[in-house]
Amino acid sequence: MDYQSIIHTTLDFVGQYGLWGIFLLMFLENLGLPLPTEVGFIVGQSMVISSSANYTEVFSIILLGKTAGSIVSYFLGRYFADRIHLINQDSSRLKKAQTIFAKWMKKYGDFAVFISRLVGYIRPWSSYLTGIGEIKVLPFLFYNILGSAVIILITMLTLSGAVGLWRNYPFLRPFSIILFFIFFFGFWIGLGIYNRIKAKTRK
Repeated sequence: MDYQSIIHTTLDFVGQYGLWGIFLLMFLENLGLPLPTEVGFIVGQSMVISSSANYTEVFSIILLGKTAGSIVSYFLGRYFADRIHLINQDSSRLKKAQTIFAKWMKKYGDFAVFISRLVGYIRPWSSYLTGIGEIKVLPFLFYNILGSAVIILITMLTLSGAVGLWRNYPFLRPFSIILFFIFFFGFWIGLGIYNRIKAKTRK
């Protein structure tokens, strides 16, 4: 199944189950599954527009889903990592995420948990890696919830602004598309540029 098919399947599922579909999507992503969680935000925004939910409800269900998944992932990393053996290949995305997270932990300590919640490439595995790093429960919960709340708020404001531009100012629709693209894929673009620059400097 290609990525486009995954998006369509996810959109159909979340659209069918509404807030509970959004909750499950966020929960699964925070167990380490790289799912297109932007679909959950889009469905949430459409529910607000149709008055079937409000921003507080959408925000709360997304935060609850992310937090629940993160807690499960944290304890899996802390107590069962040696049995799961997820990090066993140098080329795996999880291995790369672990390398980045380890550098953040060395530099920022527990605050690395907060940073990891803001970066899409690290976020699906951040709680699992936090558990492996044996960060204590209370700092994990505090920074995890704080970081999740910040990125959810930024995402919802950006999405709401882009939708507002699209609906109210048709001549600004190209800008809305660019705003969507940069926000959802900007990190991957930046990471690709960084890796190319880094590869050139090694030559």
